[in-house]
Amino acid sequence: MSYFARLKKFFWFFAKLAIAGGIVAYLILRNPTEILDGFRNFQYAYLLPALAVYLFHMLVCTWRWHRLTRILQVKLSGFEALSLTMQGYFFSLVIPGGAIGGDVVKMGVLTKRSRAGERMEGAFTILMDRIVGMIALFVLALILLGPAVPLLMRIDVPGLNLTDGMRELLILGLAALCLAGLGASCVIFFHRLLERLPLFGRLMHWGDRISGGMVTRLTRATDTYRHAWKELSLLTVLSVFFIHLMTSMTFFILLIGLGIEVPLFTLIVATTIGNIVGLIPLFPSGIGGRDVATITILAAGGVAVGDAKTGQLIYTAIVLFFNLVGGFFFLFDPGRRETEQLLEQELESES
Repeated sequence: MSYFARLKKFFWFFAKLAIAGGIVAYLILRNPTEILDGFRNFQYAYLLPALAVYLFHMLVCTWRWHRLTRILQVKLSGFEALSLTMQGYFFSLVIPGGAIGGDVVKMGVLTKRSRAGERMEGAFTILMDRIVGMIALFVLALILLGPAVPLLMRIDVPGLNLTDGMRELLILGLAALCLAGLGASCVIFFHRLLERLPLFGRLMHWGDRISGGMVTRLTRATDTYRHAWKELSLLTVLSVFFIHLMTSMTFFILLIGLGIEVPLFTLIVATTIGNIVGLIPLFPSGIGGRDVATITILAAGGVAVGDAKTGQLIYTAIVLFFNLVGGFFFLFDPGRRETEQLLEQELESES
């Protein structure tokens, strides 16, 4: 990669960090006194259960991926699944691409460590894990969206004179985004129908020929997951309750520590929509976008802005803590050298 291409790569990386940091700084500077009072009044004993719930959510994420690897009979121990999951969270913070960047590194490392006949399948399990998680998140959002309309019609953004029509467009846009996300996530399971389309079928055969049969292996892996639809459905439901709603529970514990009462439904809506905004690759690990969305909805639900910001800042600190803990898994990973080589190749391949 040329010097200017490398410079461009790092410029955009640090630009994203600057955007996230700038948003957080802006949130703090608008209510510094209330936030400072919130940190002073926070009962830090509640940090322990909040950390425990967030850790549980991450362990369930690890377990879900491990279950998906077993469906394709990819050999991966529980500890290896935990290590690579934590490293994925770490790299989603420190390399470009957000959560997607973490998944790319995770795929590359698993591919290098898998046997020759399992490499594509191993990488595909990570994609399927992301698909199951997104389906669960979008389904949860769509379930909440109807009852949440009165709440969302009260949102206000400082500096913007939002009208009811603009709020309605935002709600419709969110619904369309969730439906589009569900459609994009589920279309992979209907590849056999797409193969019947003349152009698409020819493209798949051409891709299979130039990739040495990779497309055929990919479709077989997809068929394996499709036949395991009962387990995938179960994993999706469990993801709703024990992954996505656990982030709401973590925040709920923090608000108790702040002495704030907020309807649980309002909190779930705020954190769910915040997590969707956090998927945007512009924000490293969702920081910045998730904060603004969650705080805005909590404020619409009657929570004082300063209190909402304090709770969100502590929550973001927890996210950062666990993401950085993932760095220790990388440092003490016996295959660390392979990961370093992969990162170098990844940086050199992008311009």
